[in-house]
Amino acid sequence: MKNIKISATLGIISLACALLIALINLVSSPIITKNDEKTELNTCKEIFEEYNQYKSSSKSGKDLDGKDSRIIKIIYANDSEGNSLGTIYKVSGKNAYGTITLMVGITSDNKVCQVEFIENGQSFASTVNEHVGNSYPSSPSTDVHIGAYTASNNGNVGELSSDAVSSIDVKCGATYGATLVKELVTVALDDAVKGAE
Repeated sequence: MKNIKISATLGIISLACALLIALINLVSSPIITKNDEKTELNTCKEIFEEYNQYKSSSKSGKDLDGKDSRIIKIIYANDSEGNSLGTIYKVSGKNAYGTITLMVGITSDNKVCQVEFIENGQSFASTVNEHVGNSYPSSPSTDVHIGAYTASNNGNVGELSSDAVSSIDVKCGATYGATLVKELVTVALDDAVKGAE
């Protein structure tokens, strides 16, 4: 009888905890989705100032040849008059040190014009962020918050061709993270070039 009471008590506690977690998820899920959409929209506007979400279109979900990196979303960015600004790729990948999700802006002539983090879950996140800020075009005043650390991007200007991206040196204090970033940017750029052919 004692074991039945203990089992019943633990079962009730487990059920109550499961219901509480389900309720919290039910309430917080739409808020998280809305915040993610807002972050994505703001990043699109950082990449192309003239970006108009109502004149642009997108498609989602594309795995790439069994690689760990994948394109989550492709946004065909247009201005308010419907003129093409370029393409924005939301790409994600992970390695043993964590996940990285980037938004990569690519101009109509297939050059990387901006790379912005959406998620930097690398264990050496600040070093990866510094490498990206030094090696790729990025927002001049974007601060990426990683835990208690805030790293400022240097605001590199210019556009990178496929050759320029392939020549970026990934040897830094976080080589695996820098390599993953380069792979993600290359995946987006290659897809844009294939789409233009």
